[in-house]
Amino acid sequence: MKWKLWLRNLSVSAPRVAVRTQFSWPLRAVVLFVLLALAVAAGFKVYEYGRNLGGPDHRGELTNELERTREQLEQAEEERNRIAAVAVQWESRANVERAAQGQAQAQLKSLEDENARLKQDLSFFESLLPTPTNAKGILIRSFRVQPDAEPNSLRYRLLVQQSGRPERDFVGAVSLTVSLQQGGRPWVLQLPDPSMPGAGPGPLSFRHYQRVEGTFALPAGAVVRSVEVKIHSDGETRAQQTFTM
Repeated sequence: MKWKLWLRNLSVSAPRVAVRTQFSWPLRAVVLFVLLALAVAAGFKVYEYGRNLGGPDHRGELTNELERTREQLEQAEEERNRIAAVAVQWESRANVERAAQGQAQAQLKSLEDENARLKQDLSFFESLLPTPTNAKGILIRSFRVQPDAEPNSLRYRLLVQQSGRPERDFVGAVSLTVSLQQGGRPWVLQLPDPSMPGAGPGPLSFRHYQRVEGTFALPAGAVVRSVEVKIHSDGETRAQQTFTM
């Protein structure tokens, strides 16, 4: 019987026996950590390999491009500041030129006004030349009518003189009869006119001479043909003269 059992154990039908090696948990943990470290290292290697395979490092290119962009921005700002400074200079020159032009125009206007005043004074002093020997009483030395600054408006200037060596002031008034023509029809404007109190002429009160000025408006399309000037005092006409325009 023993012999048969021993032969059975040696035969193919004998039961299989598995031999397993037992590892401790600390050793397993060490092995697992090593494997994880190798896996991480391999991942970094693959990443670096892929980056190198795809092209050079782009961070350097981006840095260079950023520096170039900054330099261009600085140049653009410098150019902008330069152009702004030039614009300010030209604006200052333009302001100075405009001021000088305005001053020149004001001086020209002043000279023109002075010239007109001198002409008036010349005419005035010419009118003060000695009167004829046979002249007596109140004289109308000069009378002028010219367009005023306002449209459809005329300005008149009258110079009245008391001849001889007057011993007292002359007190009186002036009346103007303006003959107009409007639309082919005659028309008369009498001054002073209560409807135009600013037109004058004002009262007279002088010893040697007096200048009288005033303005009056014309109807649209009216043309002055003549003006009759009368000097009154104490209900009497002391001087009268008609001026044809």
